[in-house]
Formats: sequence, C-alpha cells, structure tokens
Amino acid sequence: MSRFYITTPIYYVNAAPHLGTFYTTVVADALARYHRAQGDDTFFLTGLDEHGQKIERIARERGMDPQTYTDGIAAQFIETWKRAGISNDDFIRTTSERHKKAAAEMWGRIDAAGDLYTADYDGMYCVGCEDWKSEDDVIVEGGEKVCPIHHRPVERVTETNYFFRLSRYADKLLALYDTPGFVRPESRRNEVASFVRGGLKDISVSRMKKSVTWGIPVPGDPDHVIYVWMEALTNYLTVLGGPEAVSRPGNAQDTWRGAYHLIAKDILRFHAVYWPAMLMSAGLPMPAGIFCHGYLTVKGQKISKSMPATRVDPAQIAEDLGVEPLRYFVLREYTLGGDGDFTYEALLQRYESDLGNDLGNLLNRTVSMAHRFQAGKVDAYQPTDADASEEVVKIGRSWVTRTAGAHWQEFAPAQALETAWKLIREANRYIDAKKPWELGKDPARVQGAGSLAAVLAICCEALRITARLVAPAMPATARKILQQLGRPEQEADSWPTDGEFAWPGGTVGAAEPLFPRFDAEKKAALIAKWLPDSLTSSPPAASTAPSPTPAAGPTGPAAPIDKADFDRIDLRAAKVLTCERVPKTEKLLKLTLDLGTEQRTVISGIAGAYTPETLVGRTVIYLSNLKPAKIRGVISQGMILAAGDTTVLALSTLDTEVPPGTPIR
Repeated sequence: MSRFYITTPIYYVNAAPHLGTFYTTVVADALARYHRAQGDDTFFLTGLDEHGQKIERIARERGMDPQTYTDGIAAQFIETWKRAGISNDDFIRTTSERHKKAAAEMWGRIDAAGDLYTADYDGMYCVGCEDWKSEDDVIVEGGEKVCPIHHRPVERVTETNYFFRLSRYADKLLALYDTPGFVRPESRRNEVASFVRGGLKDISVSRMKKSVTWGIPVPGDPDHVIYVWMEALTNYLTVLGGPEAVSRPGNAQDTWRGAYHLIAKDILRFHAVYWPAMLMSAGLPMPAGIFCHGYLTVKGQKISKSMPATRVDPAQIAEDLGVEPLRYFVLREYTLGGDGDFTYEALLQRYESDLGNDLGNLLNRTVSMAHRFQAGKVDAYQPTDADASEEVVKIGRSWVTRTAGAHWQEFAPAQALETAWKLIREANRYIDAKKPWELGKDPARVQGAGSLAAVLAICCEALRITARLVAPAMPATARKILQQLGRPEQEADSWPTDGEFAWPGGTVGAAEPLFPRFDAEKKAALIAKWLPDSLTSSPPAASTAPSPTPAAGPTGPAAPIDKADFDRIDLRAAKVLTCERVPKTEKLLKLTLDLGTEQRTVISGIAGAYTPETLVGRTVIYLSNLKPAKIRGVISQGMILAAGDTTVLALSTLDTEVPPGTPIR
C-alpha cells in the first residue's frame, strides 16, 4: 500500500469560489478518489489562506473585522465543496490555533538554523500577490509600475523586515530539480531551474505590525508578523501535526513524503523555490512533488473577480446542469499542465455528445433491452472464443483498466477519461453491429454464443467497468450506473482488476436517463442565464433585420457620403459561437456572435449559401449599431456583411484573425 497526500493551494479569501478554484479542487478530488480506489493510504487537503494586508483592507472597506469577514468566506467555500462532492479529509484555515502553533514552530526551526536576520527593505510590493516585486517583476501601464498579474500599481514600502537566507540554497535546489518528476510538467521544472541559476536573493519573510496587523506574530518579536507566504505554506504540515511531527520518523513523516502539491503557475516560484528551501533550512524532508497546471481563461483572459466578462459561477451551472457534468467537463476538456479556455458552448457540447449520446445512451439502451427481451434478467457472462475476439471484450478485459490507471498515476485526468470513453464508444458500436433488438425476435438466437443473452452480458460488464473508471470524476454518476445495473453501489469505490471481465449476472434496475437532452432553445436560455449580469442586464445598443438581398449583379457606386456619415457606422469583428436555422423558413439563420465583451443574436438571410455548421467558429464583419428589428419572434441585434445574392454569396471576413469586438475602419 502506497501513501498519497494531495493538496490544493489554500485559496485566498478575497472572493468566493469561482471556476478556477473549482477546477483545481476537482482535479485534486478526482486524484484522491482514484488512489483510494487503488487501496492507497490517501489524504486530501484543501483550505484557506486568511491573513495578509489585502484581507485586512477588504474587511475594513466592508466595515467588518478580519475574522468575521474570513469566517463568512470560509462558510461559502465549505458549502460549495460539499455540493461539488469534494472528498477532502481536512480543511485548513490559517486563522486556526493549530496553524498558528505550526507556523511558530516553522519559524523557530529556520531561526535556529541561522537563516533569519533583520535588515531594511526599500522596494515595491503588490498587495494582490502579497509579494515583493523587483524591476523585472513589474510592467509599466499609463506611466505607472504595475503588477503584470493584477494590473494594479505596486506600492512603495520602506521598513525593517526579517529576511530568509534563500541565497544559501541555490545548489541544493538545483540538485533537487534533478529528481525525476519533482516539478512537473518539464517546462515548469526548466522555468524554476532557470530562475535559480539566475541568482537567488534573500527574501523578506515579515512585515512590521504598524503596517500589517492581520497576521501571526513573529515569535519573540511582537512588532512583526510572519509574512503571509512563509506562514501560509506551513499549512501543509499543520494538518499532520506540525513541523515537529513531520521531523520524526512515523506516520506523519511517511504521509508527508507522499505529498503532492497541485498548484497554478502563478504560485510556482513560492512552491518550487521558496518552500523547498525553507524545508531544507528547517531540517525537514521534501514532499514527493509539485504539479503545476495552467490557467483557465474565459475569452482568452485569466479569470478575475475584477473583470466581469471572466466570471463563471460553478454553483449556478451545477444547479441548472448538475455538478457532475461540470466536474467531467473540466477534467476531460483540459490537459492538466496547460492553459485552457472555457466556453459555455463547449460545456454543453460535451454534455450532449460524451455524456448524453455516448454514456447515457449506452446505459439506457442496454437496460431497456434487458427489460424488453429478458424481463430485466441478464445471466452471468460465459466467455467464448468468439466473444474473446470482439474489440469491446479486448478493451474491457485489461487494456482500459491498465491504461486509464496509468494516466491517473501520471496526473493526466483528461487522458484517463478519454481512455474510458474508448470502451464506451466500442460498446455502442458493438450494439449497433450485433443488433440485439433483432436477436430478441428469434427464439433460436436468445441463448448461446453470439446470442442476445451474451450481447447483453458483455454490455452490462462494459458498463460495470465503466462506472468504476469514471468514478473519480463522477462518483454519483458511477453509483447511478451501478444501481441501474442492479449492482452494489459500493463497487464504485474500487478500481477494476486488470484482466477482469466477468459479469456475475443479476436483475437490472429501471432505466432512467442520466443526462436529459436539451433542445437549442433550452441551451440558449441556459447560456443567457449563466452569462454575468454585467453582460446581460443592459439592453443591447442595436439590432437588425435579416441581411437584405443584394442585387443580382454589380451596380454603380451609391451617392457619396460625408466621413461624418461613415463614422456613425460601427463595424466590428465578431466570432460566430452558435448557428441554427430559423424554424419554418428557408433563408434565415439565427447566429450568436461573440463581441468580446458581450454576445449578440443576429438573424441573417444567408441559409441559401451557408449551412449552420460551416459558420460556427468563423470571424465575420458585423454592423453593430443598426436599429433593432423583430424577425420571426426573435430580436435581431445587428447585421453581418456579405457580398452577392442569397445563392451566390460570400461573407465579408478578415484575412488575419483578430479578437472579437475589434473595431473595423
């Protein structure tokens, strides 16, 4: 039995949970669930970072004391993770007494090593990052030096601080990075190695209490508080009993040696440079590794509470769609380690294709046919040479279990789920090829090799294995699958055995759709509901009728206009997000356009030249300030430009891709 300890970052309490925190936490949860299913001794930690100048200021702005403010945010996180099915074993808060004790222990060990000293600091500080900034760390915007992450001016700070002798540990850090897999992916390992080779400077690890009061006091010096990052990183040890417990051979140390920190790239330096150096100074073992994932973006922009267009509320989506489809989406859509862009359209596409058409369809048709032809009873699978050659049996017997497991071990949930879907899709193809609905009509083909009974047993076993393969991502869905198969729900808690393919027989339950279908109107309504209020609350500036039918051939130029007349026309680049035919019409298409800051609906008379699927993803030229017009019951908000007539027609496009909303002049 192996030890597996997975941590999320402890999230800063400057905002409620959002899609970015949901993503990291779901990934950690799925990894923990997989390792528990494998029988590993698993521990999963998440929690909150509650100290620092930024929290002090936010609380003051809201007329609250910091503890009351952080208590409220903590309650939101705890409830959100409960609803999301997060299976954390502990929830750490840095305001807890156990953490204050652990942080003081960590400080004392580093101080005893001779790695702390006082000196004057005069430099730049970003309150958003809670980090000191050098000239190389800032950019200039509007004549001011700003943080490139938060795009807010840095502050000038002059005070006496305690410093940590980070410069002592460059060689040891570089040697640590040679440990295979300690920092993943490889591009991030190269990044931190390059940073260390460039020369390390000692770092400030305290703030004077006259400037920051909301923090843990420095042991023996009440005029200072421990700088938030040195204090906060110690949380990973707090839950194991603190640094002293981890320093001694035993359960706490064994668990710590199996620890993996799952983080986003904006905190890589803290975890892969500062934290290991502090552990070295404190005489403590290293964790097993650090896995750094990229950002989830919305329209190419990092999710930020200060940018309304990037706000995605996972709680609202979960309420309308179910939390498990959202869990599946973030795990399947994005390769862990890279960046990924979120769209509501992609979410609904995965819901419809992967979950509805593939998994839901396989379960529904299998259980329904078992009731239709065999009164719900599916006998135990009896292997035959003929069945052994079937691809679904080959995949299900060993390949899928072994391959998906290897991907989970390597922190690759997207690949693990894609592997599981190979079995699902192959089982659907198997049903289409064997046509059990025809076998059931022929009494001579109900039993025996290649019979209806054999086909249904193979499909039931493929589904039983599938339930356990998808359980790390969708634990409740896995239990529903097993319930419909008439199997104990607890089977979802164990990983399939390599080589296992043995449906034990039994009576299946009632067939119930796992993922109800949505029509185009319902999907559009969901997207409109999920969009941030700031993008939907104000009425659109303009609207349009269908694109008018141009003349059949070239005509002479229109009468001249003044430039002032042209300046009244607002042309924009717009990306087509969705497109569908307007019911009971031959010429009209309904398009949803992305303008960068909002979405608009347009009715256009181009169905004679373009099918909906050929338009999705294209960037078109859009007249945004045309007067609104109601067409076939739909308010059309603008007009896309085209050349020609309705059967020989060319859309006006750009020869270079530009961001949606770019003005055209």
